[in-house]
Amino acid sequence: MARILVDCDPGHDDAVALVTAAHYGELVGITTVGGNAPLADVTSNALLTCQLFDIQVDVHAGADRPLVAPPRHAPEIHGVSGFAGPSLPALERGPASSDGVDYLIDTIRSEEGLWLVPIGPLTNVALAFRQAPDLPRRLAGVSFMGGSATIGNHTPVAEFNVLVDPEAAAVVLASGAHIQMAGLDLTHQFVIDDGLVADIATIGGTGATVISELVVSYLDQVEQVRGLRKGGLHDPCAVLAVTHPEVIRHRLRRVDVELTGTFTRGMTVVDRRPGRVSDTEGADGQPLNVHHGHTLDHETARRLVLDAIAARSRADR
Repeated sequence: MARILVDCDPGHDDAVALVTAAHYGELVGITTVGGNAPLADVTSNALLTCQLFDIQVDVHAGADRPLVAPPRHAPEIHGVSGFAGPSLPALERGPASSDGVDYLIDTIRSEEGLWLVPIGPLTNVALAFRQAPDLPRRLAGVSFMGGSATIGNHTPVAEFNVLVDPEAAAVVLASGAHIQMAGLDLTHQFVIDDGLVADIATIGGTGATVISELVVSYLDQVEQVRGLRKGGLHDPCAVLAVTHPEVIRHRLRRVDVELTGTFTRGMTVVDRRPGRVSDTEGADGQPLNVHHGHTLDHETARRLVLDAIAARSRADR
């Protein structure tokens, strides 16, 4: 069973990813980063998810802003707090620390072979890799949710997590770690709609009820902003790539992050051209640096996530 560190910015899909990681992996710890909502809010949301689903790990608050750019959040999708929609219970505990970056460094150095699963902006990971360049080779890998090989969701070409901190994403992609990418072209294959809401709601228990109401709020927002009442269940895909690798097909490709383009800042440029110089170099002789997830077994992924929510929701039924 994979031992996993999750770096997140909850967000409804982050909450589902935490439950999935806790059920199918050995969740070692959680760090938070400003992204979907400000740091204080996403840290509270991570703690509340742990409380609702009896996830007994520490939560460490990390970076509250990107390396270079001003902070950017997504209230139009997740609400101001990141957990718009349900009536939430009182939070019963606080974060273990406010030094999430140091926690990542110390934990990765203390145990070789951990998986790091970042499902928010990559600021914490980049800061840790810069301060401790030995970390990438100590990890089993980095499985991140972010980017896209096709269109974006917050600009025509940029996905939100990478757009928030493209400089951090560039640091991580250049780190030499074993990197797996769950971008929008993959995660939109995990369809989130009212049918999924109904299936979660029938599970019962406070945790499942909160998740179903979070997803309803998300669908309401997406329908209002984009005119579609469906989306992708993004973040659990990065977890399933570690816990159930047979569910997602990857191909080793060259991926770079656009940092300066007037219209393309934050774009992940995924080189899908045919032809390689070798098994490790692309058509231009550039090293192939990312295992790009391109195909998802939707029905299996859906069943796995529903089973995880059901298993972790039993305590209060």
